[in-house]
Amino acid sequence: MRVVLLGGAGALAGGSGRFAPGLSLVQGAVPRLVLVPVVFRLALFLQALWAVDTVATPVLWFGLAVYVLPNLLELAWVFRRTTGIRRVLAADTTYTLFTSLAAALFAAHPAFADLLALTWPNIMGTVMIWTLLRGALAGGAAVAGAVLLRYVMAALSGTSAPATWILLALVAAAGTSLAIVVLVAGSMRFALGLGEQRGRAAERERHRRDVHDTVLQVMEALALPSPGDLRDPGASLDQVRRTARAHALRLRLSLEGDAPAEPGGLEHRLGALTVEMTAEGLRVDLVVLTKVTDVPESVVNALHDAAREALRNTLKHANTPRAVLCLEETEGVVTVSVRDHGTGFDTGAHRAGFGIENSIHARLAEIGGTARIDSAPGQGTRVVLSAPLELRFPVG
Repeated sequence: MRVVLLGGAGALAGGSGRFAPGLSLVQGAVPRLVLVPVVFRLALFLQALWAVDTVATPVLWFGLAVYVLPNLLELAWVFRRTTGIRRVLAADTTYTLFTSLAAALFAAHPAFADLLALTWPNIMGTVMIWTLLRGALAGGAAVAGAVLLRYVMAALSGTSAPATWILLALVAAAGTSLAIVVLVAGSMRFALGLGEQRGRAAERERHRRDVHDTVLQVMEALALPSPGDLRDPGASLDQVRRTARAHALRLRLSLEGDAPAEPGGLEHRLGALTVEMTAEGLRVDLVVLTKVTDVPESVVNALHDAAREALRNTLKHANTPRAVLCLEETEGVVTVSVRDHGTGFDTGAHRAGFGIENSIHARLAEIGGTARIDSAPGQGTRVVLSAPLELRFPVG
């Protein structure tokens, strides 16, 4: 926390020290910490205005024009757009100096004698902003500058010098700002650690899923008996070898990071899937009920891979040579269903295996979709995969 105390939120935005990993994401969000002292200013200003107990005097209108409106504009400016820390510091410090010195000059007139009380929220807020964005050293310098400014204002207005409680209040404001920075830094470190932990867990799951969907499934498919094994063992062996070489090449390209992108949209990918499964011994008929276009790539990949897992399960367990793959779209939801008339199974009596949980349900959940599996002994199996065409969040 030493870096944060000395550098403030600017150290976080710069990604220095132990907070460097991934902190470039917060560079634009750090200046929004200015919202805290600005809201604090407005609350203090309303309290000071209430204490003045003047409603129909020029002080009210001067205060509204010089204090309330600029702070509201600063609030909207910081909230609606991201700006650099230096710009925030320069603009806010200039604004506080100008309004404070102007109020001191006007306060010499009896009608504006209460203006000095209204400058206090701005001075406090500037000390907080410097401490928030630049750390303890800058906060201490801001406190000293604020005390000096207050003495200059007293000299210009002809009033008495500021009391000791002003210094204590400024130090308390700086301390509060440091506490906010430490809290933000601690929360950020916790969030980064939790994100890295979950990211590693998700990466392990994706790796297990890829191994299951490629190596394991291909090995199990090669181990399945084929009707051609007895009629033409040589041809059957050649087919096994071709399949093994094709999948080995795909796996090698994937490991080297040179795997080509799958061409075409969802309908084309499903058509290629029917050819792939037919070559492995399961005849698949593709039925397109609705032409589906402009499907996000992540949705295409998820539906294709989940459908392939369902078809491989049919090939291994359904004891049937045929299956039907159906594609349709209704009210912004694209649905791919896999239907076979094989042996089926009791969904209540069988615990979902790794493929169903990870390669189907988890894969659809990642894109905001759902998967439903309907089956019964002797009645075949139907797997319904549904996904939205418009993603509510990025997938990657």
